[in-house]
Amino acid sequence: MLKVAHTICPSCSVGCGVNLIIKDQEAVGTYPYKRHPINEGKNCKKGRDSYQILNENRLRDPLLKKGGLEQVSWEDALETTVSQLKSHKNHEIGILASGNCTNEEYETLKKFAATLGVENIGYNAKNIPAFNFETATLDDVENSDFILIIGDVLKENPLLGRRVILAKEGGAEIITADFPDKTLTGINSNEYMQIESISAFLDNINRKVLETPEQSSTVIISGLSGEEFENVLKFFQDSHAKLLPVMEECNSRGAMNILPALNENELKDLLKKVKLLYVVGDDPASYMEESLKNIEFLITQNFFINETVLMSDVVLPGSCWAEKSGSFTNTTGETQKFNQIMLPPENARDDVTILMELAEKMGLEL
Repeated sequence: MLKVAHTICPSCSVGCGVNLIIKDQEAVGTYPYKRHPINEGKNCKKGRDSYQILNENRLRDPLLKKGGLEQVSWEDALETTVSQLKSHKNHEIGILASGNCTNEEYETLKKFAATLGVENIGYNAKNIPAFNFETATLDDVENSDFILIIGDVLKENPLLGRRVILAKEGGAEIITADFPDKTLTGINSNEYMQIESISAFLDNINRKVLETPEQSSTVIISGLSGEEFENVLKFFQDSHAKLLPVMEECNSRGAMNILPALNENELKDLLKKVKLLYVVGDDPASYMEESLKNIEFLITQNFFINETVLMSDVVLPGSCWAEKSGSFTNTTGETQKFNQIMLPPENARDDVTILMELAEKMGLEL
């Protein structure tokens, strides 16, 4: 049986619509969704290939470490998780999420942590600090008279790049600044500025072009993190221009609205403080494996096998985005809902359901 169903692409933070082609409960391809307001039927290669996420390295059964990881029943996996959570003090427990979970999962995790009395919780912010100002929209980008871009958005976020190209075709002046001697975005701009450092760039940029009241100006910030990102935000925040920070993962903006944003140093501090770590959707072993050596007990909830899963004491198989209902908030702050369009593997479960079952077994009410 073949069906085509609409969902939101999980490949980056632009929030494009995409149709998945499902054959006999397996994702086999994608098809353009012409009416979606963000991408209007266009998808980049990552979007066209997003169906492959559902099929690669899937976790299908709960696992427990018994020498190596062994398949066990859900009852055994949940009971072991509950036993470990109960045997650790609140300040010894840490909860870490990624920017790829749904808003509903963040809300449930937040309640779960609060009910347990756990304060060591956050998501991997990829060094982009939390911000609370209203960002530019994609329509703002397309209707701009002037756009300053830091980074290579045409390469990394092609459907955002498409709005930049449409603005240029409409007469907008595009200036791009980046570190390489040539970038795809730079080639498609009116002017390309190769920069040696962000501080030098900010010292030399002419802000007057952003201060013309009758001109619609937008600053797009991509590929920066940490102090560089903060300095650029501070520099342009009191200008006439609208700002659009481009976040990396599909729901980083949603995570930022609900959970504490943890940069690399804050993540390391959290891992130093806790003895039990509960990871939902992230892979800390891939970027700070050394810090995980302090963890006495590691629980991972995810839908695919990664480095953290292979190090874990308990593995709880969750669901991929197309196998559950929820919502993502894209980099411009727009929240989009999506519905379950296929079933997860037989022995995997919805991620919110897993958390609710754990809470029930611990006598907690979420």
